[in-house]
Amino acid sequence: MIKRPSRAIAAWLKNANPEETASIEVMEYALSILINISLIIIISLGIGHSAGKYGETALALFTFILLRFFSGGIHLRSSLGCITTTVVLCSTIPHLPVLSKSEMLIFTFICILLLLLFAPQVDSEAGFKPKLKPLFKIISICIVSSNLILCSSITAVAFLIQCLTLIPLKGDK
Repeated sequence: MIKRPSRAIAAWLKNANPEETASIEVMEYALSILINISLIIIISLGIGHSAGKYGETALALFTFILLRFFSGGIHLRSSLGCITTTVVLCSTIPHLPVLSKSEMLIFTFICILLLLLFAPQVDSEAGFKPKLKPLFKIISICIVSSNLILCSSITAVAFLIQCLTLIPLKGDK
């Protein structure tokens, strides 16, 4: 779904300026990420707006993406699967019942435990420097710990869902 337009745009950019652009493959990879994230944001916020939950959907989306950037997590095999799953999750979270303070506290501590055990889980293609792993773990824990002050039910659920993607599935390394 995203590969073909990414490749076409990358080829167009390369032809427009062959000496000063990266390879088509590098641009295609970067463009596919950009298109993927853009579609997730546009579709999720569109659903949130039409459901009267724009701000809540934006919060779920922002907190999920922010934590995912630093903690990583499993990747689905297709961009369509990634887009669909993320949109459904971030559009559903605002409609869930509000958590009590004790439930938010439990969710937060579960997240911290999962981060300590598994974060960061990063894609080897992302050019991640292993020496940054402890820093990304600390940043992830700080992001999740911020909800001890914010006390947001939406944030607690978004963080928990994201942290669950850190758990290695059978056959994963």
